[in-house]
Amino acid sequence: MNTEELGRGFRIGGILVNFMTIVLGMAAAYFLTIQSLKVELAAKAESAVVEMLDRKLTGFEVILKQGVVDKEEFYRFSRELEARLARIEYYLTDQAGEDGGKR
Repeated sequence: MNTEELGRGFRIGGILVNFMTIVLGMAAAYFLTIQSLKVELAAKAESAVVEMLDRKLTGFEVILKQGVVDKEEFYRFSRELEARLARIEYYLTDQAGEDGGKR
């Protein structure tokens, strides 16, 4: 092998190394770009999910505030219900007494 053939071999080898470096660089840039886009989309999706959950929790909070009664309202309702049931019971026992217990 003379020096010309050896030099040509190094040039061809150097061109192949440069070509492979360029191809690998392009592939790395492509995959890094795709990965960064995935990360950005995941962040946007996460923020959208957080906003949706926040809206749902706010809705639940409003529903709970509208549906919750305080202790005094509950006791007043309980006394009213007991009074109504007592009147119904008295009415039914009174009706049974007038009919002679035939019901």
